Amino acid sequence: LLWIVTVLRTAIGVFAARQTRAQQVVWLGTQAFAPCLPPNQPAKLPDETWLLLYNRLARLGARFQALYDRWQTNTLPKRRPTGPRQARPQPSTPPARLSREFAPARLPREFAPARLPRAFAPARLPRAFAWVNHRIPESAPPTGQLDALLHAPETQQFIAAAPQAGRLLRPLCHALGVRLPAWLSLPPRPRKPRPRPAPRIRSPSLTDPTLRLPRYIIAAARAWNKKYG
Repeated sequence: LLWIVTVLRTAIGVFAARQTRAQQVVWLGTQAFAPCLPPNQPAKLPDETWLLLYNRLARLGARFQALYDRWQTNTLPKRRPTGPRQARPQPSTPPARLSREFAPARLPREFAPARLPRAFAPARLPRAFAWVNHRIPESAPPTGQLDALLHAPETQQFIAAAPQAGRLLRPLCHALGVRLPAWLSLPPRPRKPRPRPAPRIRSPSLTDPTLRLPRYIIAAARAWNKKYG
């Protein structure tokens, strides 16, 4: 996995440097001609996204190596017994509210912290499947090596002993487009039951004998529906 992370970080660096280069433009007189991009090319990501992925891959390799070393030396932490969460005991008496004299004062609007604009918002990684492999052609060899690594029996034994390593591999497989095996994929989340829609109340027909409508009202209603209905 360390080799996969190293090759993938190198490919990201080469791709980021390639993106920063000026596009080749050919001038013929006063007209400029640029190379046409393929129609199915995914959207371009900012450099902050690739830098975030570059740093996360470094932390992923270090954490995976630490877990593997602890598994080899049999020093993994023991699992805690998992069970249904118990509700916190609620106090019998509600907490006393502070009076207005001791209540914290609110800051005026001119001293309130301003929100950061979108240009300064922290970068986030995309959630699309195989979003790295669709943009970087050089990520194909690490993708194949990762797929072969997941099918090794030693990897399954290691993940069974250290489930923390599975949390590291799932996002990497999703970014590179590697299908998770059955022993690594998480069970589907239970869906919340949706409330059934209320039954529709249909209006009675004009020819319903229980209404006992006169004929001229029925004729007027049909003419109205035919003109404005």
